[in-house]
Amino acid sequence: EGIRARLKNGEVVALFPEGIISYNGQIGKFERGFELAIEGINVPIIPFYLRGLWGSTFSRADDYYKQLRQASGKREIVITFGEALKPIAKANEVKQAVIKLSLAAWDFYLSNQEPLHYHWLKRANSHLFSTSIVDQATGTKLSNLKLLSSVILFIKKLKGALKDEENIGVLLPSSAVSAIVNLALLALGKKSVNLNYTLSAQNLKSAIEQSGLKSIITSKTFEKKLENRGFNFQEILEDKAIYAENIRESITRAEILKIFFKVLLFPAWLLEFLYFEPVELDDTAVILFSSGSENVPKGVELTHKNLLANIKQVADLLNFRKDDVILNSLPAFHSFGLTVTALMPLCEGIMMVCVADPTDVVSIGKMCVQHRVSILLGTSTFFRLYIKNRKLHPLMLQSVRIAVAGAEKLKDDVKNGFKIKFGIHIYEGYGTTETAPVVCVNMPDTLEYFSYKPLTFHKDQTVGMPLPGTIVKIVDPESLEELPTGEDGLILIGGSQVMKGYYKNEEKTNEAIVKIGDWRYYKSGDKGHIDEDGFVTIVDRYSRFAKIGGEMISLTNVESLIMSSFKHEIDLITVNISDEKKGEKIILLFAGELSCEEFLKTVKNADIAPLLMPSEFYKVESLPKLASGKADFKASHELALKLSNGEIEEKKS
Repeated sequence: EGIRARLKNGEVVALFPEGIISYNGQIGKFERGFELAIEGINVPIIPFYLRGLWGSTFSRADDYYKQLRQASGKREIVITFGEALKPIAKANEVKQAVIKLSLAAWDFYLSNQEPLHYHWLKRANSHLFSTSIVDQATGTKLSNLKLLSSVILFIKKLKGALKDEENIGVLLPSSAVSAIVNLALLALGKKSVNLNYTLSAQNLKSAIEQSGLKSIITSKTFEKKLENRGFNFQEILEDKAIYAENIRESITRAEILKIFFKVLLFPAWLLEFLYFEPVELDDTAVILFSSGSENVPKGVELTHKNLLANIKQVADLLNFRKDDVILNSLPAFHSFGLTVTALMPLCEGIMMVCVADPTDVVSIGKMCVQHRVSILLGTSTFFRLYIKNRKLHPLMLQSVRIAVAGAEKLKDDVKNGFKIKFGIHIYEGYGTTETAPVVCVNMPDTLEYFSYKPLTFHKDQTVGMPLPGTIVKIVDPESLEELPTGEDGLILIGGSQVMKGYYKNEEKTNEAIVKIGDWRYYKSGDKGHIDEDGFVTIVDRYSRFAKIGGEMISLTNVESLIMSSFKHEIDLITVNISDEKKGEKIILLFAGELSCEEFLKTVKNADIAPLLMPSEFYKVESLPKLASGKADFKASHELALKLSNGEIEEKKS
């Protein structure tokens, strides 16, 4: 009644519809109480968004995270106001208007920041004796003092060797050397191209040619390990290789001592002046090539602003604690690995533990024990290995406070199996290389301090809510008109993390990026919806639909239905190929111990509609996979075509 009286008196009333102070920086559920407060009163609703209070003294952020933000310097509070909404606007409509305003607030904040590596320099320079990196492969333990000295030494050596080259290849695993090389290239104003060493020779050559690489920084030790696994890069590298071991050997003890004392005594601004090349926020920092699971890999240009945006967005949600340690096992050619598990801990001053091979879960477990790893980031495929490996004891992960899966759909059996074995809930997120990469993520639920009201920040079968400063729109794939809440459509992603574009490919860039109002949005190619609470659900890729008899059939749905009919784990994939009678038909490929007859008998006895039943079934030795463990749809489609056309003899049902 008090609100209504003041509104009728012509006063301005500021309301926070969440009803609570944020517990993780995300915009929570908007309560509908304000709808009742203005019912029947003809006053406009002015949406506004506040950015910069998370991490302040008055926020619910962890005390250590508050210290991190205070150490960053002067706090910037950004307030953005939107156009007036009608008094009949519902809670969800008002929330979407506020989320849209968050784009402007975050963009303004980021536009006043320094490029990515300057954040690392200042953080490292102010905490010289803190441990920054622990490397499992070499046993190296680097303080910020040693790391900063190493980066400057590499800058000095690489500056002459690279001369006027813009794009520099990097062929290294998750390691201290990879971090040093990538930081050195950023400081030199170069564009690092972290190459996917698990790609086919054809796709790897394509990436090298597209980016015009003349130099590729790699390691003799790593090259030998790859050769032992069947990868041969001698022909591809040719005369382009610059070996990290040779750089180290060329550095004299006198040079090391000289730089060591400079780093120890000089302030950050002087080190920047002496060794860093000037770069702008909107300059390209890295070029990452897409996995090529559907087409030829494309070079994604990510700017300093793109990377910094995603680092700050994810850091807000993780709400770092003083004893936090991040596992860095995902390769740097993977945007999740480069941005979140490598650059973020470096820029935020959080210790990271490097394990070169993400499938070496025993080594990961040992490093988790030795260094009390608290933040575990990976993919569903890699987390499955944690469950299967009997040498990985559940107590080895007892220090982990949060585990997040991205890059592919988190399988239910992986989530449940991880919970049973380790007592840890895996939170699912969603992202794309083109968005640097994180877009949405589920986070732990919590209780409100005073009312003991449960606050929901995760929902099963969803990929969570968008990051702060990110907007997800669900639109009609043809007209791009926004669709009602809960309706499936094309997912558009807006935010400061949206890529600059595809490298030297204006046509593909224009196909992927659309401008709506003042903002650029990335057309993800994913189909999904948003519920009333703001949680995003991914249904499938638009490219993974088969059109049969005029009906659009989700291949992911077909796979889920078939897998649910088996009591044990089964590895399968479905693809659609053209068919003269039905337009398209579904082909199923599977691998495992079951015979074709046993497999088909189980599927036929399942309650699956005839329209969803695959036309052909083939047993193969193994299904095509990418290095991340994701299905290789392109290779699977090619294999299915050959099998269906009789070009390959395999067991068929």
